[in-house]
Amino acid sequence: MTATRKSTIRTVLKMADKNETIKNENTAVELAGDIHEKTKDEMLEMLSAMLDEDKPYSERLEAYEYLLEDCEPILEDMIDKIYSLDGETGKMLMEVLAEYKGNKAIFMGLVSYLYKGEDVALFARLIGAYGDEQGVEVLKTFCENYEPNYNEYMELRNAVEELGGDFDLKQDFSDDPFYRFLKGLDEVDEESRKSPFEDYFNSSPEHNHDDCDDDCDDEDCGCHCDDDDCDCDDDCDCHHHEH
Repeated sequence: MTATRKSTIRTVLKMADKNETIKNENTAVELAGDIHEKTKDEMLEMLSAMLDEDKPYSERLEAYEYLLEDCEPILEDMIDKIYSLDGETGKMLMEVLAEYKGNKAIFMGLVSYLYKGEDVALFARLIGAYGDEQGVEVLKTFCENYEPNYNEYMELRNAVEELGGDFDLKQDFSDDPFYRFLKGLDEVDEESRKSPFEDYFNSSPEHNHDDCDDDCDDEDCGCHCDDDDCDCDDDCDCHHHEH
């Protein structure tokens, strides 16, 4: 029985929990026969669509999701393309292949993409999830030689621990912006917290000295001076005394 058919049967059996008319696996097998089963030609067509950078992204994404499971018949076809691709298309292919565990060619492809350095965090996660114990030394050696940033370092550490390894590598991230942000090491500029409307609401209308009278109580107004202590000259416009 193919992996696709087994997966379909499992799906139907899950439906059985909610439908008492499906009594046993034999009934599930009969129903599975009526459900569409992937063909190799269809798989290859989907692979071609995913790798075609001229196609709309929605079509490529649909093909990507299709290829994530039950496509073992074209596994070698996908593996053959590992080293001929790069960029986002290469990442899509490797994310698909990472779902097919236990293949050394796929594992080495993941390691190769890790060392490209285009997306260290992504491929550290994929290697950790792939489950190959050799990944522990691969990831630790990479971390020692590559000098990752803080985000990459955390993904490498998490992947090593996911594989059951000990991660005892220490690095100084005191100058890493992301690290400093997470740890709250940088003082936030008060101006950056200031509302753009703060000055508008806090400002008072411009004061006109010519409108002042003897009862003016504006402390910032230049008209305030006591007659006894006034040092004004002939040009004084305080209006509190006559010269």
